[in-house]
Amino acid sequence: MSADTQFHVHHDSPEVRGRRERLGVRLLIVADGAFVFGLIFSYFYLRNLDANGGWLPKGAHYMSALSGWWTAVPLAIAALAHRTGERRRDSFKALSIITLVALLAGAYYQWHQLAHMPFIVKDTGGFEGAYASMWVLIAGANMFHYLLGSFIALGLVLRNGRAKVDAVLETWRLRTAGSWFTWIAISGVACAITTSFIH
Repeated sequence: MSADTQFHVHHDSPEVRGRRERLGVRLLIVADGAFVFGLIFSYFYLRNLDANGGWLPKGAHYMSALSGWWTAVPLAIAALAHRTGERRRDSFKALSIITLVALLAGAYYQWHQLAHMPFIVKDTGGFEGAYASMWVLIAGANMFHYLLGSFIALGLVLRNGRAKVDAVLETWRLRTAGSWFTWIAISGVACAITTSFIH
């Protein structure tokens, strides 16, 4: 057994490590995309199936078509702020804070929507129909994106204050984070388009 307590040193170049990290995130995006587009397919399938009026039963409540768009806007703002910060490195510090604030504000709004759903049956605690169930699942996927995106944005803000950062590896990490922010913005818009089709 070795008494050496030195940390493990990477022998790969920062370029190789950066590419590997970005590939891992892109594979995560593919897996997450399969889940999100599976939800979107289910939404339209159940809406068009409407077995026995189970999509929106008579007297059932629903969210406005704009409610999905309000949760997509902060995701798009965060992605745009991050992409702009990547191109203008001198203003990245301010733009990374804008990215974080946009994601935290969107997470709060998405949580507020989930906490104040109009379509829970008070007696049983169940949902009024298939629309309500699908809306909660899609909002849950958005919430996951907000939480993970906020965690990544917080890491970028904190890393910004560090003096010793490998410039090549940092460039790759910013591009990798940009891939995630772009994906969650695309996902948010796709979910907003989906929930715009109610009846």
